[in-house]
Amino acid sequence: MKAAIYDAPGLPLRIADVPDPRPGPGQAVIRVSACGVCGSDLHATTPEGDLARRGGVLGHEVTGEIVEIGPDPVGDRTVGDRVYAIPLGSCGRCPHCRLDHPEVCPNQVTFGALGPDEPDGAYAEYLTVSLSDLLAVPDHIGMDVAALCEPLATGLMCVRQARLEIGQRVLILGAGPIGLAATIWARFLGTRRVVVAERVEHRRKLAMRLGATDTIDAGSGTDVAEQFAELTGAEPDAVIEAVGRPGMLNAAVAAVRPHGTVVTGGVCMEPDSFDHLLAYVKEPHIRTARVYTKDENRFILEMIETGRVDPTPMISHRIGLDALPTVFEALRTPTDQCKVMVMP
Repeated sequence: MKAAIYDAPGLPLRIADVPDPRPGPGQAVIRVSACGVCGSDLHATTPEGDLARRGGVLGHEVTGEIVEIGPDPVGDRTVGDRVYAIPLGSCGRCPHCRLDHPEVCPNQVTFGALGPDEPDGAYAEYLTVSLSDLLAVPDHIGMDVAALCEPLATGLMCVRQARLEIGQRVLILGAGPIGLAATIWARFLGTRRVVVAERVEHRRKLAMRLGATDTIDAGSGTDVAEQFAELTGAEPDAVIEAVGRPGMLNAAVAAVRPHGTVVTGGVCMEPDSFDHLLAYVKEPHIRTARVYTKDENRFILEMIETGRVDPTPMISHRIGLDALPTVFEALRTPTDQCKVMVMP
């Protein structure tokens, strides 16, 4: 099969022929239908991040069709099923998996090559996945839209960690896929003012389409906290940081109200620091958001299926596997891109 191989920081991905994967016990092989390009893949392949496995295949926002099932299967999936794969790599047999909580499985082997021991991911024609991590994709949902479930789950996790209440105000830093997903869910769950700060104009417009009540141009020299107060009359009850760059955590702490909540939704691949004295004065609750649940993913698919949410505007480009190396590098300095879907 064809796959996009990562070699080292500073080098573009390369398309190569690699052996077709074979399923082990409790696994399936899926023919990849769509895989989103994630910001964590971009960060992990920089000299600063440098987490991705050399010679590995990235990609973890994936849907596909089951083409083969390995021995000793778990669950009721069959060949031909259209599925979304939660990138957890759970075992399917421990007590947590049996209770349908694979997100806390102690035997996880997450696909996507974002670490030295992780198996290959979905920038390829085929992928091996755990049967216990698969959810059925309803027939009338496009496989590219269903692949948005992963960033949507991250955004939902951020909003739930923020513990927002109906009528509160939230500031979202960044309108990439995670920030936009958080925008959708913050408004969906009753947040009164959802203000998104973003440098790129077309992403600010997209945030408004997806539920933001206001946006702030976060270009050079902008005091985002001051503009938020001018727009809403108060400091934010919560700040969701969805950029993942050094300095953004400190900006979030500076903006949030005293005793408010800061959620780190962006993944900063470099050591970062913030003003401890400022945090001491404000006493914010700082929460991380790492792993979504299977129930959250299931809920998202149900909301898409019933038309309660429509994340389709997040998809800006659909490309073939051969175009991925060029597009992947272009995403490092985004212009009109948002969520790029690779459709082998």
